[in-house]
Amino acid sequence: MGLIRFIWPHVGTFPPDSKLEIDLNKIRDANWEGDTASFLDEARRLRDIETARKSSAETKSQIYLAALFALIPILVSLTEHKALKGIVEFDEWYQIAGFILFVVGLLYGVGAFVSSFRALAVRAYNRVDVDDIVKASSRKDLTKEILKSVRLDRLSVNHKISFVIVTHELVFRMALCQLSALALIVFSPYVGNLFSYLKTAMFE
Repeated sequence: MGLIRFIWPHVGTFPPDSKLEIDLNKIRDANWEGDTASFLDEARRLRDIETARKSSAETKSQIYLAALFALIPILVSLTEHKALKGIVEFDEWYQIAGFILFVVGLLYGVGAFVSSFRALAVRAYNRVDVDDIVKASSRKDLTKEILKSVRLDRLSVNHKISFVIVTHELVFRMALCQLSALALIVFSPYVGNLFSYLKTAMFE
């Protein structure tokens, strides 16, 4: 499984949140005494942290999507390069290797696009709404509602972040394959000519 994960990064299946109901019951049964304002402030802080995590993951996903879309015309323009026009002729070993790397890089790019889109598709919109505030009879009730919204969002936000991490890994592999293919196709003929020249110079 580790080798497959290294070759093709993926999130995999998400196990069900088995502790959700337990944690929600703990929140409902909590009975704070004394300075409830401090608990309310901490609950708000946790809500802000979870919202910031969600917003950060969505922003990164949007950046990756925009970057991947921007790469399309660049890759198309590269096919007009004279070194790349003969890539499908497969006359030399480096053309075959370069073509394979180029295709693998494209596959990584498609995977990164799908992963970034899936990060945006994960829903995490639990919040304390107007009705919850109206129904809250004390700071303690409001604190509980905020904590429940944080706990309900946590798994979804973790899913978003997981997809963003996978997107980052796929984009890195895509860039590595594309640059390796480009370097191999462009520079291999010159390196071969250099070795031939050195070999001729040494034995003459």
